[in-house]
Amino acid sequence: MKRSAILEDLSHRTPGGIEDAAIAGLALRGVGKVDETLLRAQSSAGAWAAVPNGPPNTYLTALSLLALRHSREPQEFRACARSLQWLQGCYPVECHWLWKWKFRLVDRQVRFDPSKYGWPWVPGTVSWVAPTALTIVALRTSEIESSRIQIAEEMLLDRACPAGGWNAGNSSVFGVNLDPHPDFTAMALLALAGGPHVQSPIISSAAEYLSMRLETCQSAYSLAWGSLAFAALGDARATKYRRRLERMDARGTWPPRTLGLVALALEDPTFAFKEFAK
Repeated sequence: MKRSAILEDLSHRTPGGIEDAAIAGLALRGVGKVDETLLRAQSSAGAWAAVPNGPPNTYLTALSLLALRHSREPQEFRACARSLQWLQGCYPVECHWLWKWKFRLVDRQVRFDPSKYGWPWVPGTVSWVAPTALTIVALRTSEIESSRIQIAEEMLLDRACPAGGWNAGNSSVFGVNLDPHPDFTAMALLALAGGPHVQSPIISSAAEYLSMRLETCQSAYSLAWGSLAFAALGDARATKYRRRLERMDARGTWPPRTLGLVALALEDPTFAFKEFAK
């Protein structure tokens, strides 16, 4: 399956939502159609929501920022500036002293350090892996220097599953260790690949889990995230999953988000979310 054919298919698709539009826009960098979809959907505060008039969504805002970040057009530049401001002002509830006291002394069903926090899916909730990981990537590629990036990286390390990799949020609930998930693991590795913890045993363990999990994975979406993560780490295993994707051909059944991720994974070299940094 050639990347050019995927991009041609993707350019004629109508996004089914903001995630579709953002990932497709990132794959189709320079094509205005998808960018316009994102620009129209941005709130006045700078965020994007999963549904019209819905609560602002951190994960979708970070993805949209990444999609628009390539452009220097005035309208898109202003959209990026507003989204950056919103992301930097969005905090999870565990930042509040009362919630820190609650999680440390009262609510012990989940295991995590509330002093290490990232970003919630929506305001008024706790930190989760996917929005934290994508926001780190978005801030770093936007060349933002913020102490929150370091704290968020520490949050990801704190939430890693004992088996290696990451679940959606916590690593343990009610004394039971949760299983990692390949997509969330790949996102976390993308975020940590550009930071000071890249040599951590937690990263190595997560990469081994992800590699093992992808060996039998038939999901193009997961294989693409995995390939992007290994490329960001400079790990040769990115090539293995890239070749797996090249042998797959189910474009008619894939949503735009999957087409976009596969197109990014099939770039030469594989897109590593570092291309925007100077």
